[in-house]
Amino acid sequence: MRDRVRIGNAHAFWGDRSDAALEILTREPDLDFLTLDYLAEVSMSILAMQRERDPARGYARDFVDLVRSLAPYWAAGGRCRLIANAGGLTPAACAADCARVLAEAGCRRLKIAVVSGDDVLDLVRASRSAADGNTFENLDTGEPISRVADRLVTANAYLGAAPIAQALHQGADIVITGRVADPSLTVAPCLHHFGWTDQDWSRIAGATVAGHLIECGTQVTGGLWTDWLEIPDPANIGFPIVEIASDGSCVVTKPGGTGGCVNEWTVKEQLVYEIGDPGRYVSPDVLVSFLSLTVEEIARDRVRVSGAVGQPPPPTLKVSATYRDGFRAAGTLTVFGRDAVAKAQRSGDVILQRLRGAGHVYREALVECLAAGACGPAPLAGANAAQLVETVLRIAVESDSRAAVEQFSRELMSLITAGPPGTTGYAEGRPRVHPVFRYWPCLIDRARVAPRLEWIETAEVTAVSSADTPQIESARRVSPPAPGRSPERTRAAGAGTLHDWAYARSGDKGTNANIGVIARRRADYPFLAKWLTVERVREYFRSMGVEAVDRYELPNLQGLNFVVHGILRSGLRTDAQGKALAQALLEMPVPDVTTD
Repeated sequence: MRDRVRIGNAHAFWGDRSDAALEILTREPDLDFLTLDYLAEVSMSILAMQRERDPARGYARDFVDLVRSLAPYWAAGGRCRLIANAGGLTPAACAADCARVLAEAGCRRLKIAVVSGDDVLDLVRASRSAADGNTFENLDTGEPISRVADRLVTANAYLGAAPIAQALHQGADIVITGRVADPSLTVAPCLHHFGWTDQDWSRIAGATVAGHLIECGTQVTGGLWTDWLEIPDPANIGFPIVEIASDGSCVVTKPGGTGGCVNEWTVKEQLVYEIGDPGRYVSPDVLVSFLSLTVEEIARDRVRVSGAVGQPPPPTLKVSATYRDGFRAAGTLTVFGRDAVAKAQRSGDVILQRLRGAGHVYREALVECLAAGACGPAPLAGANAAQLVETVLRIAVESDSRAAVEQFSRELMSLITAGPPGTTGYAEGRPRVHPVFRYWPCLIDRARVAPRLEWIETAEVTAVSSADTPQIESARRVSPPAPGRSPERTRAAGAGTLHDWAYARSGDKGTNANIGVIARRRADYPFLAKWLTVERVREYFRSMGVEAVDRYELPNLQGLNFVVHGILRSGLRTDAQGKALAQALLEMPVPDVTTD
């Protein structure tokens, strides 16, 4: 057994770059495992609609094309093993289609394992009272599942690493799963490679941290980094690799010759991304504390992360359920000229007034003027918005009635001739009407969930010559870093913004948002911890419907994590997933510390 295992990620979400898998395997021929993440809460609803049209098509179909692209790699002797949750709601059908395209491509015999058992929809639908010991209360609101049981579309428990590790033990070359916790895709090969027991809590915790770091792909190699303008060669940004040691520590890196960067700050930003309580990061495999982690740059594009502490996981598994909740549509027009924001706002009000006057009922309607503070508190919000001469008007509605939403779609276009001067940008025509699917997070007793393992083998056919294997050049020219500030730059004297003091990254957890904040300089953390209070953050986002704010401290990372409750309750906003909230927070004015 080697003292480390090398695991890469080449897909962070359904729709990510399809050529990244072949690229990373060509550049890193000694990679042991490659993970691919396809599933988010909304993905399951989309897959459910696919399955309604064709019962065998409840999976991410472009994954099959990705597997086809890798057939020459395996036929030429490539040994990297693939782990993907692209199976969605029908992982066996996904595996069968993958086996078919591999055989058609002339690939050698491969063993494909299918992990299922995560679908608990029937169990959830049947549990409508406390009589059976589980009402599947919404983790955000406390409501029982009976409120939406008749509208449920999907309910999937987050499985852990154990069934994947079992498949690898039994020789699987490709493992295709349904809903599995994202970090577990990385934990599983560690269990297999190192022979850890299911009670090696701190080792598993370290692997879970490594999985968390790479599950979002290029977010740890410069993507979404606060100082993104400074990363080199962003057009060729590399996907991440973790080299995990037997003690669970890891080194985060990326393939040579690729763009982007891996440094202390890109790693720390990803560490605090969507983690909730950093002392109790819950996965199906382990309960992790991030509070003892250390992050150290050991070489260019190589950052070591160690010190995770693990405890036994809870007796429950998280369930991601979705249910139907009406219809929505959103449309945009550009308004240019003097008083652009006022004109755009009035245009939106006119449309909604006309629709409501005609008797159409909308449970929610929203008018946004993009570039005028629609995504959060910013310098352009409020009085300064009046100075804008250009804005994008966005109107969104939601209703139980499809007819009401369709009428909105038609009515919006009347602004082309009845709206203010300078109205343009209508080339795409009427906005489309979409069904609304809501997210319902809840818990289930893990004893009620039974993972299953199935097998599919590709047919034995003539191997393809290595000369037929697609090649990617060994290295691309990497442009020098763009000129700009270094992470340790000196701040100007006097008042500034939080951006001068910190990095930040944000994302969604149901109706709540996480905003992680990292001090740019270690010496600044005591000031941030004292000054950036719950009260200040709550007041800053007050206009966006904040219900409460929790703050967690990570002094080991010089970081803070804020959980902002209720800020994403409206699903109509442009920033429905809270991705812009960190950038909004970074524009918070910070006074001169010498006088504060």
